[in-house]
Amino acid sequence: MTVLVEAIFNGLSNSSILILAAIGLAITFGVMRVINMAHGEMLMLGAYTGYVVTNPNGWPELINGVSRVLGVRELCAAIGIPYHVPPEGVALGIYAAIPIAFLVVGLVGFLLETCLIRHLYDRPLDTLLATWGVGLVLQQATRLVFQADLTPLHPPDELSGTWIVPLTSATIPVFRLFIIGFTILCLYLVYLWYFHTSFGLKIRAVTQNRSMAAALGISTRWVDSLTFAFGTGLAGVAGCIVGHLYNVKPDMGADYIVDAFMVVILGGMGHLPGTVLAGLIIGTGISIGEKLFNNALWPNVLTQWFPSWFPQFFPVWITEVNQTMAKVAMLLIVIGFIMIRPSGLIVTRERVYD
Repeated sequence: MTVLVEAIFNGLSNSSILILAAIGLAITFGVMRVINMAHGEMLMLGAYTGYVVTNPNGWPELINGVSRVLGVRELCAAIGIPYHVPPEGVALGIYAAIPIAFLVVGLVGFLLETCLIRHLYDRPLDTLLATWGVGLVLQQATRLVFQADLTPLHPPDELSGTWIVPLTSATIPVFRLFIIGFTILCLYLVYLWYFHTSFGLKIRAVTQNRSMAAALGISTRWVDSLTFAFGTGLAGVAGCIVGHLYNVKPDMGADYIVDAFMVVILGGMGHLPGTVLAGLIIGTGISIGEKLFNNALWPNVLTQWFPSWFPQFFPVWITEVNQTMAKVAMLLIVIGFIMIRPSGLIVTRERVYD
């Protein structure tokens, strides 16, 4: 019982991160029909933004890294100008890092849409290839600036403890509870923005009928740019949270981009409630699957639920890669579901006029 409760809470926190990462993909695809392969790198930029904001050495490391890549130190030495190492910054904490990560990564997304993606609309393969290349560039640029070392982040003291679930002996990190609560707040704000603001009305109009929205005076280009910036900003928020949960590294986006796309496809392309539901299913399913394939739980399940000869078909190495096996099992389940129901969990019904 304790193992199951811990798996559920860990799954909910992982689902929260997936939802924040996938909701931006769902909004972007719903409005512009663009598959952004650089979305994982936006999550990574949000994590490094959190590092720069919350670590006193973050800002000097950023300046020194950029100077090293551009050769500023050598240029100053060549022209006889002294190069001064920037002083340590001020650690602002995670509460300031989250909105800053949203703004910084949203600005990067706005520039990406304005300078590149805008010129590739109605060319899905070109867009996919271009954003994949942008992701590689961002990843390598980050590696050059911050080096390839793992960068640890730590949550504030008030979020560093544990909570014992009543009636059980399960212990849940308080920071995971913070992730769940913060995601619920973000979803509520996204709901208000999407359904109760004039800009949200414009987004829904462009999603349903772009040509008619343009004929009514809506600037579809402006809607595209701001929507793309908003979606990437949410990925930056997810990255900032992930950075405080795990280590930050330049290729961390690749660990989440596949799961985020799987969430969007399972929920229904461009459907926000379906994305939330799919994120909950996949996140909790993988977490429970990890416990199921765990070396301590897997043999007990096989011997209690199945005949004595059945465990012989399952080699021991399955329990040694429980996380990988859980993701593979979830992927197979999603593939089977999509084969039966290609539209996803929730289908958007629209009127068609001839």
